[in-house]
Amino acid sequence: MFAATTHGLTIYDRQARTWRLPVTALDGYPAARVSAALADVVDNAVWLGTTDGWARYDANVRTWEQGRIPGGVANLMLDARDPASGIFVQGAFGWGFLPRGALFPVPDRPLPPPGQRVVPLDARTALAQTPLADAMRALILTDPRLSSYRFTAAARSPDRGELFLGSDGVGLIRLDPSTGQWDRLGFGLVAARAGAVAAGPGGGRGGGGGGVWVASAGRVGERRGLTWVAADLSADTAIEGSGTLGFPCVEGRRLIASGPSLWLACERGVVRIDAGGSRIKLFELDAPSALARAPDGVWVGNARGLFVVTNDGNVVRVGQPRGRAPGLGSDMPVLSLVAVRETLWVGTAAGLGLLAPGTTDPLVPPDVAEQPALRAPIVALALLRDTLVAVTPDQLGWRDPATRRWTLVRGRPELGRVTALAADAGGGGGDGGGGVWLAGTNGLAFWDIARATFRVLGVPLDVPSPARDVAVDPPYVWVATDSGLVRFARDAALR
Repeated sequence: MFAATTHGLTIYDRQARTWRLPVTALDGYPAARVSAALADVVDNAVWLGTTDGWARYDANVRTWEQGRIPGGVANLMLDARDPASGIFVQGAFGWGFLPRGALFPVPDRPLPPPGQRVVPLDARTALAQTPLADAMRALILTDPRLSSYRFTAAARSPDRGELFLGSDGVGLIRLDPSTGQWDRLGFGLVAARAGAVAAGPGGGRGGGGGGVWVASAGRVGERRGLTWVAADLSADTAIEGSGTLGFPCVEGRRLIASGPSLWLACERGVVRIDAGGSRIKLFELDAPSALARAPDGVWVGNARGLFVVTNDGNVVRVGQPRGRAPGLGSDMPVLSLVAVRETLWVGTAAGLGLLAPGTTDPLVPPDVAEQPALRAPIVALALLRDTLVAVTPDQLGWRDPATRRWTLVRGRPELGRVTALAADAGGGGGDGGGGVWLAGTNGLAFWDIARATFRVLGVPLDVPSPARDVAVDPPYVWVATDSGLVRFARDAALR
């Protein structure tokens, strides 16, 4: 069963009862909006009509064929008597016939008789033909928060034993027309946009295993919450809260795992999620922008300064940076954080500070004060083993843990604005040096610190849209983007 979405083609294996890997723009999925889809009854393939023309994907050999038609393709049709010869496409000037293997349709072939026409099944017709599904429509299309959605597409299995209904909010529905039994085939994220990603304790039904948690970056009125995505890209666990209000955040910004809990920074504050979503608590703070693990909870940075949210539910304000470098004053916005055991590095709008154990005010160490470039806003921090990595709007820097000397290099203009960092001790040339992944508005980059080299993956050829966050869970690199979650095989991405 093929399902065309805004960002890719999803494929459900009816025999194995599992989803296959999605086919996205990185694999050739059309950028134009899909207006019609029809399974190719000859091969394991699907025909798509788009606002630019037509496309055909062969799932056996994983290849695309595509062609442009002025005005796009509004509908598709196969001749049941001869489906192997080609397909009829309806463009702006009427129907034409596209021979198999051709790029352009020919206009002079007559349409098959009405009883031999194989056309896409629309949702309204499917419901009219299946009274049980129509009767249960309100139940099927209402989620636990009592939000209602619409059916948007339909397909029937060749043996007519299963009806599949697509929706605009509750995913794909599989229904038995004879008994009325139905279930939701969960796949993918809670929302189309991913705001934050973090490797953490497994949340899948199988328990354990590698994978990441992904926080949605939706809009008001859309579904929101967290999704566990396993290493095999199965996404069978979502946390959307309970009751009519559901999950307390719309836009996830930073996400970390600490013990059995997840901590999420969002537009309303910081949310702690315990035990697979059984307990969700919101700590209201103004637009937090940074999180880091603390000995008794999490450190939180926002436009008002530095805070700690303790495991027992207290929110405590911490003294502001007021070090020797000029420009660091009280109430300085905190943009980034990284913890080194019980020490905390604090990136502010006016530079870098250090909060030592037992103190309440971050100070500027002498090695930082000697670098004028580190008096700029510190937009991201990461720890590569014992090496501190810092990013300003124009510079990238790393601190030698033995000598405490900083090395600064120019930023990568082609990456755009840096949005997140993730250390990768196993990346690079395999000499143990490692490096960091930089997420940016124009793509993703790996900085091999030992070799002082960069590998840039740009939007839209390598990364589908701006990257908001990045996490490393070997052997994969996971990227939260405006088009969803992207998984790279780390070694392949570095070639």
